[in-house]
Amino acid sequence: MKRQSPNRRGAMMILVAVSFIILLVGAVFSVDVAYMHMVRAELRTATDAAARAGSEELARSQSPAAARAAAAAVAERNKVAGNGLTLDPGDIQVGSLQPSAGKFTFVPDVGPFTAVRVVGRRESTSADGAVSLFFAKVFSANQFEPVQAATASANVRDVALVLDISGSMGYYMPPTNRLDALKNAVSIFLSEVAVSSPSTQISLTAYSTTSHKILNLTNNFAAVQSAVDGFTPQNYTAIGEGLLMGSDSLASDPLTRPSAFKTIILMTDGQQNTGPGPDVTVATPIARGQTVHTITFSNQANQTLMRQVAQSTQGGIHIHADDAADLAEAFRSIARTLAVTLVE
Repeated sequence: MKRQSPNRRGAMMILVAVSFIILLVGAVFSVDVAYMHMVRAELRTATDAAARAGSEELARSQSPAAARAAAAAVAERNKVAGNGLTLDPGDIQVGSLQPSAGKFTFVPDVGPFTAVRVVGRRESTSADGAVSLFFAKVFSANQFEPVQAATASANVRDVALVLDISGSMGYYMPPTNRLDALKNAVSIFLSEVAVSSPSTQISLTAYSTTSHKILNLTNNFAAVQSAVDGFTPQNYTAIGEGLLMGSDSLASDPLTRPSAFKTIILMTDGQQNTGPGPDVTVATPIARGQTVHTITFSNQANQTLMRQVAQSTQGGIHIHADDAADLAEAFRSIARTLAVTLVE
């Protein structure tokens, strides 16, 4: 019988030793990689929570200092690698959201203040330092330095409802007249806003031959509905004057909020036929940074004009409604957009 060569036994021992080292390295890295993923998740959670807390405090207090304090306090209560996250003052920025290419971009230190951006750091130069690893230090990989950023904006909106009560709103449109269809659509709108964007304030303007301020900005949605339910159709259609009064309410009503997004919802069932047109008066909401959404109702409305008015403002949309069901859906759709802000 042949005996195994000593050289072969030696080669096998080397192979076993190399395999053991490879397995050890794999185990070392798997533990540390899993730990790194966990720390990243913790840092993301802490950063998100801090940004949300800061934006909510900003919405309530309108105070950048209070927003920064709230963000820092919440970060400290969230553990990252076993310790509360300490934010340096420069890691908390208060600013505004500026529309750009279909979304909003955070711009620091520019009013009106609507958003908070938090950068969570576990770097060697940050307050909490870098994250120490367990086994990778055997291979001179002593530390892990993750960074996460989050931007949050509490959806604070001031909305001007500007509604057509001209004579044509009394026209019959099965199964009811146009004005009754509007009253129902406004009820649906208010119900949606109450659920999806409850911090919203609403002012109410009606227009016919001229515009009439019915209610200043309020969070009393029942009062808004009650006022709309009392409307009766009358006279001509001063769309441009209605738009201007709605814009003024967002700029100067007693309860207007500097940090709130400003939105005008302008509805008509007909043609501009008295006073300056909305294509002229829309220059005022544009200059004030206000968004105008337009709703046209019935085939007698000037869809082209109202679409141009909406699209001339940042983020403005136009919806046409052929009948009462379409009108209700138009108001519902716009109500849902009020609760959504895309942040970088």
